Amino acid sequence: MAKKQNVKFNGVDIVLGGETYVLPPLPIKAFSKGDASAKIQRIQKEFVQMNDENTFAVSQESVSDLVDLVVMALARNYPQIDASIVEEGCEDIMFLFSLFQYLISQSEEMNKRIAEAQKNALRAFVEKKESQN
Repeated sequence: MAKKQNVKFNGVDIVLGGETYVLPPLPIKAFSKGDASAKIQRIQKEFVQMNDENTFAVSQESVSDLVDLVVMALARNYPQIDASIVEEGCEDIMFLFSLFQYLISQSEEMNKRIAEAQKNALRAFVEKKESQN
């Protein structure tokens, strides 16, 4: 498999198992026809829970979701890629988390949700301040 040559989509170079791949953003169809949003929400919910409980116990389901998201993105440039390449090629769980951070920061859908959440939080803050006056 040609790793970095002739890729269709731009992204960041990542190294999996000593091979360099170009990781593009998640495709729109991962959200419109796939379950990317559900996977991202489950992962984020677990991250919040870990933070609240001050633990670092990642579930098998979340790790599987993380791998699936990376595979969805890589498949845009490498249609034959499978989960085993990501699972065996990642240095450790923190590297997998950094790939997840990249994917959600490049996602238009996630950027819209983050912007909307920020607006709602600001609106609630202003309304609370106004009601106190």
